[in-house]
Amino acid sequence: MPDPRTESRTFQCARDQHQTCAHSFGIGGGFNPKRLRLEFGVALCNCSCHASCPLTLPPRRLTVPEKTWYDTCTCPGAAVRRQAMSEAGVEIPDFGKRWEEARDRSRARKEAASAVRSRIAGRSRAEIRDMYVAELQARELRIPSDVVLDAVVDSLTGNPLPAARLGAESLIGLGRSLHDVAKLFRQDH
Repeated sequence: MPDPRTESRTFQCARDQHQTCAHSFGIGGGFNPKRLRLEFGVALCNCSCHASCPLTLPPRRLTVPEKTWYDTCTCPGAAVRRQAMSEAGVEIPDFGKRWEEARDRSRARKEAASAVRSRIAGRSRAEIRDMYVAELQARELRIPSDVVLDAVVDSLTGNPLPAARLGAESLIGLGRSLHDVAKLFRQDH
């Protein structure tokens, strides 16, 4: 099986139209067996016409983040593609920044729960719930659904079962969704 890192060329480079090649072979993702995880991003054309571009695939990676391609690629075709994207109003998400923001929100939720846990002695369920909501609001976090709030309150009062059940139900739902998507792809081929 050919290595996609060494066998990928864009349509433009395959036809010797190197000045129009954006260095981007396509956007996608999949399982990287070298890193044992899912990866998503931009696959790069490996044509020698890109040798002067500072953008290269990191070791053991199949793709680079789209934001990295957008900010780094100096190939002539990339400038044209960036201009077209800009005119179309396409914004490149910075997944690293979003990942960091998600970690910060998770840390803040844990801090809110910890702050409530230290003050729950002698409080009713309704009071504990109100305290938790107030802690979330103080940290400018989104208030979860009633089902999630009830599971958090149960967890704070020493019963982790509802939260575990909610997590298991979410995983089962995710598995069903992935199975449905896989069935769609099997039907197309």
